This record gives sequence, structure tokens and C-alpha cells, in this order.
Amino acid sequence: MKFLRRAAVAGVLVLAASTWSTAAGAFAEESPATTQSPVSTEAPSTGAPQTEAPESDAPATEAPETDAPAAETPESAAPAPESSKPSDTAPEASDAAEPAPEITVTVPEVGLDGPTIADVEITVSNDSAQKMSSVAVSFAGPVGWQVVPSSQKLDAIKPGREQTATFQIRIPEKRPGFALRIFTATVTYKGGDGAGSATGIRAMPTSPPTDSLAALYNNVGITALSQTTAGNFDGEGNTFSAEQLAAVGAAPGATLEALGATLTMPASQPGTADNVTAAGQALRISGQGQRLVFLGSGSSLGATGTATVFYTDGTTSSGAIGFPNWSFHDENAHGAELAISTNGRNRPSGYGDAAYQYRMFAHSVPLTAGKTVDFVVLPTNATMHIFSIAVAP
Repeated sequence: MKFLRRAAVAGVLVLAASTWSTAAGAFAEESPATTQSPVSTEAPSTGAPQTEAPESDAPATEAPETDAPAAETPESAAPAPESSKPSDTAPEASDAAEPAPEITVTVPEVGLDGPTIADVEITVSNDSAQKMSSVAVSFAGPVGWQVVPSSQKLDAIKPGREQTATFQIRIPEKRPGFALRIFTATVTYKGGDGAGSATGIRAMPTSPPTDSLAALYNNVGITALSQTTAGNFDGEGNTFSAEQLAAVGAAPGATLEALGATLTMPASQPGTADNVTAAGQALRISGQGQRLVFLGSGSSLGATGTATVFYTDGTTSSGAIGFPNWSFHDENAHGAELAISTNGRNRPSGYGDAAYQYRMFAHSVPLTAGKTVDFVVLPTNATMHIFSIAVAP
């Protein structure tokens, strides 16, 4: 994953012959080191990256689903506004392009099939007008993964040139489930662009993302009048009414416009799984655009979290999203926008609370201009119910 400062670099780093002997001593209890084939380039940061990297010794399992807090009772709140159609208003996107970095630290893909010892070649590129001197590179993997050496010094790097530093990392046995392993390289230097340091990060998933949102559905949030006991959106057995949703144009498979994206209602039949309670799931989604838009609703007042977008070039971006409670909560809470509003809801005993509004909302995270989305990692908050996701062009 290639980020941070881009540059031109000079010289070829000649790796010291002692590197292997040092690694052999550090990994004395391991089998002889094996070299992994280099793959597409990336870059990580020594600071904690946006997406949390699980510890190597802990199983990489998804966060367990928890019962959503119950929605407030209608009797304690004033009626909400009348039904409204989905909004198609999209926030303005900034057209300002970020300048290309002058010093770039590239971390390649790292194989995760362990146990083994892998070589990782870090590339430092100097695209500035000045020579880089006193260059030192450090590299780190997930917590508990041993790396040797901890840092290396490089020769001066002239403008337009690059140099590499090779590290060895002990890869433990891969655990089942989806997790992100974060690899970070940092270079310190004098001269160059004058910043003094640059960082590259590579985030490697332990398993492929799921190909469709429907495959992740784990909650029934919409029921029909004929079987109102089939769902449980809020932890008390209450759900959206399929008939009321259809009345405002949100029947199964219907499309609506929100925040510049075309969102599709779940095609599920009422009374079957139709939404995802967010637990850090990884979803494959492709496209380029201004923002990634989520259609959802909250079953608590604190339905917020961070979504992390991974691009095909290995880089990432992230943003906070949140949904107001499905009723009795400011419709713009957490920065969301009202998308669907219906009269009443289905209770286990049947349709009721017709004087109150039960709603779905749109929220989004910005996308990096010119990059293609590969997949997104959802927040970890089981009171966030996500019904649809789409890229706004």
C-alpha cells in the first residue's frame, strides 16, 4: 500500500551479509527462513492505523452480535413529523486534490500463511528536489510478531532515486475468520522535502470479504401484518411494517435516492433476514465515486461507529457514520439524513403506534478521488442496522 511521501531516490541499498545470521539467531526456535514473493506495493504508519489490527495470538473472529437496546415507548414522546419521501440531497464534495507526496514509503503485500519467516522489502523513494541523508528505516508487524532487525540505515538518496531495506518477520499460524493485519514502515531522514519522516502502511485481510450484503444479513427488521412476531429490530420484538414501507415506495427491491447514491431496499420477503447489525464484517463492494452511502437505522441512541474503506491499490480511508434511533430521536442526529419515514410499526401483538414515525436514514463516508473501492469493513456496533450500501458517483 503506497502512501505518504513520494519521491525520487538514489542508490541501491546493499543489504548487509549479516542480516540472515542476525535473523537466524532471533528466530532460533523457528525453521529456516523462507522468502515470500513480493506482491503489490503499499505503505503503513508506526502510529495506530485507522483499522485496528488484532493481536496475533487471539482468534480473528467477528464481534458477537448483541441484543439491541429497546426503543423508547411511544407514550413518553411527542409525535414525530409526517411521512416524508427519501431525500436526494447530497453534501458538497471537495474538488481540491491533495498534492502528491514527495517521500514515499512502500510496504509490499505480506503472506499470512504461517508459521514461517518471511522477507519484507521496504522501498523508500525520493521525489523531492533535495538529497535525503541520515536515512533510517524501521518496520513493525501486528502486536507480538517478531521483526529483525528493528531498524536499518540507508545510504543517502538522491532526487529521483529509491533504496530498499529488507526485514524478516515471523508469521504465526493463521487463525480462522476475518481480521486485518497491519504492517507499518517508517523512515526518518534529513533533507529531502524537509518533513523529517514518512510512513507507509499495509493492511492485509486474513480472509476474503463477503461478496454481498445479503449474505451478511443477521437480523429481521421488517415484517408483514400477517406475521408480526417474525422479527426483532429493537430487542423487544418490534419491527418496521412492510405494508407501511411499501406505501412510501420502499417495498422489497425498490430503489431510492439518498446523498447522491441509488440505494436498493432488501429483496428479502417480510419476516426474513433483511439487515446487518454491524460487527466489523468485511463486504466486497466496487466502484469509484465521491462517497460510500449507507442506508440504515438505529435501535439505540448511540448507533455510531467507523467504517473503513479499502481500495484496489491497497490504501485505505475511513469515516464516522451513525444513525438516529428509528423513532423519537432528532432525524439529523450523528450527521445522518432522513431517507424513509413510515407511520407506525409492527409489534408482536400486531400493527400499532400509528401516530408515530419509524424511520431509516442515510449516512456516508468520503471516498478518495480516482481510486477504486475494493471492500469496506463495517463498524462494530450491533445497534447499527444496515439495509443497503452504494457508491455515490
